[in-house]
Amino acid sequence: MTKKLKPMVLTALLAAIATALYFLEFPLFPAASHLKLDFSDIPALLGALAFGPFAGAAIELIKNLIELLVKGAGSQMGFGNLMNFLVGCAFVLPFSALLHRRGTQSEAPKGPRLALACAAGLTVLIAVGLVMNYTITPLFFRHFLQIEITREAVAAVVGFATALNAIKGAVLCAFGCVFARSAQVKRLLR
Repeated sequence: MTKKLKPMVLTALLAAIATALYFLEFPLFPAASHLKLDFSDIPALLGALAFGPFAGAAIELIKNLIELLVKGAGSQMGFGNLMNFLVGCAFVLPFSALLHRRGTQSEAPKGPRLALACAAGLTVLIAVGLVMNYTITPLFFRHFLQIEITREAVAAVVGFATALNAIKGAVLCAFGCVFARSAQVKRLLR
């Protein structure tokens, strides 16, 4: 395979895997059953580590567009897809940008660099999730569901979403550290 074709093919394959994983979701909080944990950001993280942050963002975008086309806008009107894309990119981009350097892909990142990448990814994920949930949630309820939502209700939704994002970020950190240090993953993607 040519040098340009292989990353495109593997990015498409990882997007397909991410899409399949996106359909395997489960609620963590009975009080907020609309918030579900899925593992669809893991292939995007792998793609970003292998081919750079842009590949990770492309996988996130493709996954969400396919899921939206297959399931339709439904009751969420694409809101869930938008939030998934933003939160997924919020972790994948800083994590992979700190670890992905041209010419040094063959060496495993050292502990401090991995810790910094995890801290940056987790911090950005939670910050973006907080800002987007506080900004978008009231608009979604008001304009799409025609429901005025109280500040207390917004705070509750944001609290559950932040807890979900923290769990998702911890899972991504664990997988990211394994991927970044794995010689087998590097060999597979060469």
